[in-house]
Amino acid sequence: MDLNFSNIYSALLSPIRIIFLPSVKIYWLYLLSSVIITAVFIVWQKIRIKDFHVGNYLSKILSREYWFHKSALLDYKYYFFNTVLFSFYYGYFVLTGASVSAFVNNGLVRLFGVVLYDIPFDSPTVILLYSVLFWLMNDFGRFLAHWLLHKNPFFWEFHRLHHSAEVLNPLTVYRVHPVEAILVNSLGAFFSGTVTGLAMFAFPEKITMVSFLGVNAGIFIFNLYANLRHSNIAIHFPKWLSHIFLSPAQHQIHHSVDIRLQNKNIGVTFAFWDLFLGSLYIPERHETEEITFGLQDAKQEDFENLFSIYFLPFKRIFDMFKR
Repeated sequence: MDLNFSNIYSALLSPIRIIFLPSVKIYWLYLLSSVIITAVFIVWQKIRIKDFHVGNYLSKILSREYWFHKSALLDYKYYFFNTVLFSFYYGYFVLTGASVSAFVNNGLVRLFGVVLYDIPFDSPTVILLYSVLFWLMNDFGRFLAHWLLHKNPFFWEFHRLHHSAEVLNPLTVYRVHPVEAILVNSLGAFFSGTVTGLAMFAFPEKITMVSFLGVNAGIFIFNLYANLRHSNIAIHFPKWLSHIFLSPAQHQIHHSVDIRLQNKNIGVTFAFWDLFLGSLYIPERHETEEITFGLQDAKQEDFENLFSIYFLPFKRIFDMFKR
């Protein structure tokens, strides 16, 4: 991005503008749907549990101590700086699905030429298959990135910032180091872009996918409840469903200060990636009633200013090489 006045002005507005982008998790409709889901959840709890106190629950999720916690205030500050910064470096460092799909398609065309099949590109079966594969591979790329952030000691230094959150709110999803953002978005784009490139080669007439507001239907549905993953509202799925899709409660347990749980439920949408690797964990309801979030070995002063947040991971990695 050129550093002219127009681009700088646009970048400064990005923290507000992205709330109106359906491709972003904090799109206003997704935030509204989270509120509606929470309301339904509270009603269901009242019906299911005789001594459930609505007032006490509301005071918990609406409390000043929660929304103005020191950790939450850092989330708000970091959200602003990170989204502005992301506006500048996104196009330079982050792999995009469009570039990957074009590379894959062009490479296949050079190797095999244009191949036409008898199956129409607008066949419901083709559209559905492409939509599901795109969703699966995008999620797998993000799972793989998250797995690397936990298993690789160098990447973990960047991911520590996200796990240092002592309370969870929808903006905690932006509490990530730029290196993490580049890795997660690039791997998601690589795998989903590869699927799109293969689809473009197989069906040159312009294949489409099932989508809402320009967003893959599966990702759109996930985003309707995704903000509850970073919240103090522990919504569990039935156990059978928790083996397929990760519930908000399953992600919240991943943020536990208990180091044994921080390597569980690494996936984003789908639970079966964790199931295959043995990292799936389905918590009991009592386990999510009082979770302590954060890091056992965290020094909060490491996360109190933007300079430390951005540059301390590099220093830690440099120190590893010196040992």
